[in-house]
Amino acid sequence: MENYTEDCRCEKCAFKSLPVSVLNEKELNFLSKNSIHIKFNAGENIIRQGAFTTNIAYQTVGLSKIYMRGPLNKDEIIKIVKSPSFIGVPSVFTDKVFQYSVAALTKSEVCFIDYKCFEKLLVDNGKFAIELVKVLSNDLINQFYSCVNKTQKSLNAYIAEMLLYFSDKIFNNYEFLLPLTRSEFAQLVGSTRETVTRILGDFMENGLIKMDGKSISVLKPELLDKISRTG
Repeated sequence: MENYTEDCRCEKCAFKSLPVSVLNEKELNFLSKNSIHIKFNAGENIIRQGAFTTNIAYQTVGLSKIYMRGPLNKDEIIKIVKSPSFIGVPSVFTDKVFQYSVAALTKSEVCFIDYKCFEKLLVDNGKFAIELVKVLSNDLINQFYSCVNKTQKSLNAYIAEMLLYFSDKIFNNYEFLLPLTRSEFAQLVGSTRETVTRILGDFMENGLIKMDGKSISVLKPELLDKISRTG
């Protein structure tokens, strides 16, 4: 992890969120003065569950996983985040303690924005506040769908959905390197490593995918989609 300040002012940022894009020059300068840009290596924690929330976190580069430790003292992956995306907003506006952790899956860069600065922009600029609500609402609705699908679909169907999610939404390519270990993938779909390995093996035997370590090729996306939808 290292601070990164070279030419990373908000005015010049190529990864502005929709809310930040509506700010004027004075507000962008204020945001820059109250932000710090930090680089993370794959595997490093960006946010730790239980830590005090003093900053808004906005990931500009890389992939990360949001996960939570439950009552059985086991980690469950809630979602995979593709930048640019806010990753540390909900807890800041609740009880001031992060209720989840975020870890970098690839080399990542994150802007940490002072909470008081962010709060002032929300109070002073209604359009900024509305755009932030839109972004967070869209993320929440998508998470609702994922939660329902994870609960009501068969495991085969949900794993098919997740493979298509990685190919279509994360990498935009039918060939990709899965950024998770087999155990982490099991956490994501709510199963065990052994069961996930068996199902992926079945998909390979049926010619739906090809796997070599973490390298995955989706060979028959239309069939995976059918499995996912009929789950």
